[in-house]
Amino acid sequence: MRRSVIILNLIALTICIDGTLSLSDSVVAPAATHAVSDSSTSNDGGDNMVLQLFGFFKNSVVRTVDGTKEMWGNHGRCNQIRAKQKYHREKLQKQWEFEEQDLTSKELNERLSKVNGGVTYDEFVFLIKGKEDRGKLMNIAFMMWGAPRILPYAMMFYPNLLPGPFAPLQDASSKESKLEKLSRERTHAVIRTLLKIENEARVVPALAKLNIFGKKKQARRMDEMDSLGKTIWQIMSSSETKSNNDGALIAMNTMEDSLYSSNTITRAEQRLVNVPCCITNGILTGIDGSNLLQGIMPQFMKRGQIISHIQKLNDIDNFLVDNKINLDDFSTARLLEACSDRLIGGPGQTDDEMRNYLANWLDLTTYKPTERIEKTGEYFNTNLAKTAMMGYYSVSGARDDRSVSYLPRLMFSARPEID
Repeated sequence: MRRSVIILNLIALTICIDGTLSLSDSVVAPAATHAVSDSSTSNDGGDNMVLQLFGFFKNSVVRTVDGTKEMWGNHGRCNQIRAKQKYHREKLQKQWEFEEQDLTSKELNERLSKVNGGVTYDEFVFLIKGKEDRGKLMNIAFMMWGAPRILPYAMMFYPNLLPGPFAPLQDASSKESKLEKLSRERTHAVIRTLLKIENEARVVPALAKLNIFGKKKQARRMDEMDSLGKTIWQIMSSSETKSNNDGALIAMNTMEDSLYSSNTITRAEQRLVNVPCCITNGILTGIDGSNLLQGIMPQFMKRGQIISHIQKLNDIDNFLVDNKINLDDFSTARLLEACSDRLIGGPGQTDDEMRNYLANWLDLTTYKPTERIEKTGEYFNTNLAKTAMMGYYSVSGARDDRSVSYLPRLMFSARPEID
């Protein structure tokens, strides 16, 4: 019985890796200028279902083998990049041991652990993506052992579970690109989140009415949500006539008391426990896009995914700052990727706009907090700050005239333009 489950699981894996549940491996072709015979529209097996099934599994296995080879090749390249980092750290270690002989081994190791230089930005990003892919591969291997019957459904409803080399290809018949889809889904997530905040500030939940001893707590929560909604309104209305960078600065200044503290940031604060669920739901949708698993996923798992994403941004931001990377050297593809990871903007942005937003992001979340911490000795909640920045840029992107989701713009503009 166990073997049959594993075999069915492997078959489902090849189906999900192939990115389609159809028995035909063909995709919608561009419109032809001449008539096409019926025999050319089917797979190699023609109308024979058995041959179509064979061709489908053949192509799926080929893609699986190719993905495995790519994963192995990526692993080899990651080892080469790590070797360059190790060589760079060894050079710095010898230099520091010679120049600062009073350094203890513990202090030296702590300083070296923060060094990620010796490689280019592209190599560092490749290293992070390789780490993510290996983590996803380990998760799949664990699910194949611990929950083989759930794995096919998990991959079907959450394609991001698969490593990059095995990720489903974009459907050629889709009417929108990946960036356009993200823009639309993020706009919808913003609308849902704002409505949820307003609703929680005004309506008492049905279950809360049954708890006769929790009326004061529920009233405090509703007041907090009302205050949050008014704060969002003040930030966005204040930045209405200003640029996105000015609006982001207003948002950070408004949250200053929550971001800086004279005491150590608690684990609960670092894990965003006090952030309302509707905010974490909206941020997670902006990061990963909408999927069915988010509806049943516990809040601690959602916060964990957001924290993991923020940790990746922290590593990249620190690399950019420590190595003084020039944003002018970034290609359009790198700028789009960096802005999308931070929920900044959407389609139609120019390279100069994206560089300006990235520079402002680094200034508000890395440069200025570091300077203030060194002067005052305060503690800074980086996770909360970057969550707030992603939230601000999400709302700003939804209000942008270039947003793909054109119907919500009816609320922001009297005569919205539709591309």
